[in-house]
Amino acid sequence: MIENKLSFFFKHQIWHIGGLIVLYYVALQMVDFETDSNVFLGISAKNWFLFSMMTPLLHQGYVWLCWRSELCWQTISRTIGFKAYVLIFFIIAILRLFSVGLCFADYGTWFTPGWIVWSISVLIFIPFIYTLYSIKKYFGFMRATGIDHFDPSYKDKPFERRGIFKWTPNAMYTFAIAVFFGFAISAGSKAMFVFAAYTYIGTWLHYFCTEKEDFKVIYEKSE
Repeated sequence: MIENKLSFFFKHQIWHIGGLIVLYYVALQMVDFETDSNVFLGISAKNWFLFSMMTPLLHQGYVWLCWRSELCWQTISRTIGFKAYVLIFFIIAILRLFSVGLCFADYGTWFTPGWIVWSISVLIFIPFIYTLYSIKKYFGFMRATGIDHFDPSYKDKPFERRGIFKWTPNAMYTFAIAVFFGFAISAGSKAMFVFAAYTYIGTWLHYFCTEKEDFKVIYEKSE
């Protein structure tokens, strides 16, 4: 039971959204595009970077607004509905994947990639692929979107412990999100590496400030 819904809606978001904004600013200071004239698909490396950096903020902000408003007031169920929420969720998720274009626009600006770094990248891609397999086979993509915020029946379902989730319950955040480091290393791109670090840290901000707090409400033990 949520006693103060408005307070819970904003709980820890100064650290979550505020942290993302601060990290965004810090990241901008770490990459210099003044001498980088590279383009990919007619888009400059700088604009690829700015686009990529906006997607985690957009995605996590959207998820926070939907999850918390649903838990507090069933806002999504009463308006656009869960299916529309999921559609927008995956559209933004796909936009995040477009950040791979930054690898091509900023290729080799940090170091010249070769077989050694490509081999290291493979070590990152393997757990990423296994995570996707485990989500499809055991966890379910709908659960990955946060269906437990909308469907009360999930309150009685156990946390997944099969596949890669046997090693860590946060496989999506530990291994799947780390895939951007693989792209950064394989392309020798400093801008992509900064984006990968921003995405990875930002995802854990989402977990501790939003998701973990929501779980206390969704999976609370009945007395």
